[in-house]
Amino acid sequence: MIARCPICSSRHDIPAPRLDGGGTLVDCASCGHTWVEPPADVTELLTQDETGPEPVPETGAIHPLIGAARGAQNEFRLRRRARRVRLAAWAGLALLTFAPAIGVLAFPEQVVAAAPGSIGLYGWMGREVNIYGLEIRRVDLQHLIVDGRKVIAIKGELTNISSMERSIPMLRFGLRSKDNAEVYHWTLDTEVRPLRPGESTNFVTRLASPPDAAQNLEVRFARANEIGPDHGP
Repeated sequence: MIARCPICSSRHDIPAPRLDGGGTLVDCASCGHTWVEPPADVTELLTQDETGPEPVPETGAIHPLIGAARGAQNEFRLRRRARRVRLAAWAGLALLTFAPAIGVLAFPEQVVAAAPGSIGLYGWMGREVNIYGLEIRRVDLQHLIVDGRKVIAIKGELTNISSMERSIPMLRFGLRSKDNAEVYHWTLDTEVRPLRPGESTNFVTRLASPPDAAQNLEVRFARANEIGPDHGP
């Protein structure tokens, strides 16, 4: 066995039989120091003590604070995951619940085209739905005298505001009194070919001898049940 002097750290070879008992007395030949070398099993224990104790696993039983902290962290993660699942479930439910209403508000033209009866719902909501994809613009009313008779001439512009080709429905012209009561109306077939997206065309119509009570003009697209002969109120 190799022993080291605790003073000068010189190495000394000690026969094993000398250490079988309670240890042996060793004289250092280098510095003259004398010490008692313990048995081999005791030396091994001392060597372990010099290097320090083996690390103890950090378990909740041995380190309660560490165990509690880890438990709280795991519980927080589980609660956060459960909260995310609940939020996702509520979001899905809200989407299923309100998606039809959102679609009705966002795409009125498509809804009315698929279900014409729904136009009454939009009217109740105070929304005017343009199901034609066309707009009536730049309406101009002129009062003329032709052969001694009063004549009104109405001209304007039709524009395709949709993303597809649109046929032009008949136009409806209504004359209203000062209290907004309709006193006369007529329809006009422009006989214009379908308009491409963004394309515009002009229209002109005239009426001789309009009612004296006529004060205001209304121009819009005619509904199916409004197409017929011109007549008064």
